[in-house]
Amino acid sequence: MIPKYHYSAEDGPTYNDTSWIEAQLDMLPINIQKKVCSRYSDIYFKMTNDGDKDVRSRANTWLRLTVDKYKVTYQDGSLF
Repeated sequence: MIPKYHYSAEDGPTYNDTSWIEAQLDMLPINIQKKVCSRYSDIYFKMTNDGDKDVRSRANTWLRLTVDKYKVTYQDGSLF
């Protein structure tokens, strides 16, 4: 699963966020992955349309913080 709007190979073939975003979403419980993916896409799209020059960093920070809050972990604290 990957957001419709994100910094992809079309935007910069050398450095893009597709793999990182997929890995972040994979750490979330399945029941919220689609919602978070959709929200990321909405945030990225809106900020791009608003002309925000720091869209990549801000959208990825939002995703990282969301994943940190909701990620699945084992009882011993290791990642799922």
